[in-house]
Amino acid sequence: MSILVPEFSLYGERQRETVREFLHVEEISARSAARNWQIDTHVHNGLLQLLFVFSGSARIRLDSEEQDYGAAFAVVIPEGVIHAFKFQPGTEGCVLTLDAAGLASASPDGSQMFSVLRGSAEVLALTRDDTAARVHGILEQIKAEFAHPGAGSTTLYVWLVRSLLLLLVRATLRQADAQPDEGMRETAEGFRQMIEQHYLDHWPVSSYARQLNLSESRLNRLCEKRFGRTAFALIQERLLLEAQRRLIYTGVPVSQLAYELGFSDPPYFCRFFKRLSGHSPGSFRGRNRQ
Repeated sequence: MSILVPEFSLYGERQRETVREFLHVEEISARSAARNWQIDTHVHNGLLQLLFVFSGSARIRLDSEEQDYGAAFAVVIPEGVIHAFKFQPGTEGCVLTLDAAGLASASPDGSQMFSVLRGSAEVLALTRDDTAARVHGILEQIKAEFAHPGAGSTTLYVWLVRSLLLLLVRATLRQADAQPDEGMRETAEGFRQMIEQHYLDHWPVSSYARQLNLSESRLNRLCEKRFGRTAFALIQERLLLEAQRRLIYTGVPVSQLAYELGFSDPPYFCRFFKRLSGHSPGSFRGRNRQ
């Protein structure tokens, strides 16, 4: 599959450099000001990126969706998500790029440290209470340590990033207007991770439920409470997202793409795509390529 979207470690740097102590932090203006406050479409592999805007606004593209946002907000960009930014000149904020695997290896709870941010990209409002101020304070500490690292920097980074992630989890829960208990959250995130592994296999909901030791009805209730959609809808959305990515960023013919996505025949794929997106695959590709 020929990917047409640029892949970077840090934007504009094609050769991956070692990220100091598993992370890199810089002001939004560091790369965007010299580029007319615009960061074109690109993707990071192996890195989690968190973007924070405390004043100003930006037009954010995450995969095939594009929308304007005003401060204060955070953008969670998991690895492999195609994204782009167009900032209002003078926008203030910073970009935190994390080698999640490396940082998790230094954390007492390992991969659980980042489990709350797995899945699709999100834009989180930071306008409630003093969330923006507290997030800004933690980022200032990360920036200070990044500029002048010392003994135990990795340990300090782990605890600062953990605190930052917990504040983002709060913002996520508030945005969803839900407070699921720990067991529900872990099961729901486990389902999302399982979708990532098997959506191309076209598993039915019953197969996911069986792997999670749940009934189909209970899995659907959990998904509706946590994500506002049924389990089947989440599976379909992930498959549609992959189809949209490949239509925009690869040159694979629609007929071949249908088989790559696990459909039994191209007409079936075209009906699926039009039902969920409102456009035929060819029309969608043409509109977004323009």
